[in-house]
Amino acid sequence: MPRLSEQWLRDVLGTLYQRRTMTRAQIIQATELNSASVSHSLQHLLSRGIILKVGELQSRAGRRRDVLTLNADANYFVAIDLQGTRIRFALTNFVGDIRYRWEEDIEFGQTLETGKITHGIHQVVRNLSHAQLGRLVAIGISSPGVIERSGAITAYNLNWHKFPLMSELRKSIETPIFLEPANVTCILAERWLGRAQNVRNCMYVRAGHGIGVGIYSNGQFVGGRDQMAGQLGHMTIDPGAQDLCHCGRRGCLQAIASSPSIVRQYLEKTGRPHDNPAGYRIAEVFERARQNDPAANAVLDRAGRVLGLGLSYLVSLFNPELIILGGEFVNGEDVLLPRIKEQLASHTMPALCEDLEITISTLGLDIGLKGAASLAFRNSLDDSVLLKKMSQPVVEMHAEIEAQVAPGA
Repeated sequence: MPRLSEQWLRDVLGTLYQRRTMTRAQIIQATELNSASVSHSLQHLLSRGIILKVGELQSRAGRRRDVLTLNADANYFVAIDLQGTRIRFALTNFVGDIRYRWEEDIEFGQTLETGKITHGIHQVVRNLSHAQLGRLVAIGISSPGVIERSGAITAYNLNWHKFPLMSELRKSIETPIFLEPANVTCILAERWLGRAQNVRNCMYVRAGHGIGVGIYSNGQFVGGRDQMAGQLGHMTIDPGAQDLCHCGRRGCLQAIASSPSIVRQYLEKTGRPHDNPAGYRIAEVFERARQNDPAANAVLDRAGRVLGLGLSYLVSLFNPELIILGGEFVNGEDVLLPRIKEQLASHTMPALCEDLEITISTLGLDIGLKGAASLAFRNSLDDSVLLKKMSQPVVEMHAEIEAQVAPGA
């Protein structure tokens, strides 16, 4: 029997994480490993309880083929999604399902203290038994803003300027931590779990309090020199605009088309107080547009115009086959997406738009958590020590964790 390779385990585990249930033949086809390598890997993982047989399929020739899946309770991860007005935490199992969640509202632009993050981590792992805690592999964090090579984060909505989050968390958290910007974690979630599976050239555009983009080109993530690419929201989209961005410049895309910017403009047009638009939601503007409110339609016309123009630059540069819109765009698919498509087409060479699909994410508002969980899983696969931990024999665990929102969250 051949010596077990770590890469075989990575390929098999990663494929099952993406596909959920597969036969041995399907795993061979997906991983492009030879039959002996897959069989050896499956035997190793089955004997340790890391993967399970969940059924059988019968081929046309009458052969029975086992259907395999990851053991959901073999390992756990903590996923954290840091947003502008809310921080979200989840305990996810080995297949990426959320087993427990906890959320806390924060004030936009106020400094987020590290203690709130450590408290949230403790909230989602507090119901784990001792055996289950031993199967907690890693923590994944999806963060807004720019993350430098040193790990320092600059995020205006959290009032962080070159904040050393990783080093601060490691003072009290022993579990390995992996951190990436939201545009990276979201495109990762789409590539692993969503619409972008098996798509080599795609983009995920996330809108909320900011606007960012994650890009895959020819199957490779585009991070740039310092892995800081994707700051779409800080592209100057209208040099003559007076809209002031949190970065201090005027005319940035997110100063016009982010959620609070759309709300602000709607309140301005309707003569309502707009100094603090936090009490209003972009969903209300979308609903007003559905009712043919002239002010709402004018604001969305402008947002659609600059978003379409911004995307036209990306399409011209990267020639993607798929663009996925997420974040708070999800709630305005019917009133915003047609405007974006129209403007994109008017600013882009027809040949580049011919087979281009623009769609809304199906992963919902949990995409940041799912992306953070995928980040933790993927990086744990690449780490030999953590891969070994994930492959340790599973001890029977009787304590069950029900997916729920913590009281008072």
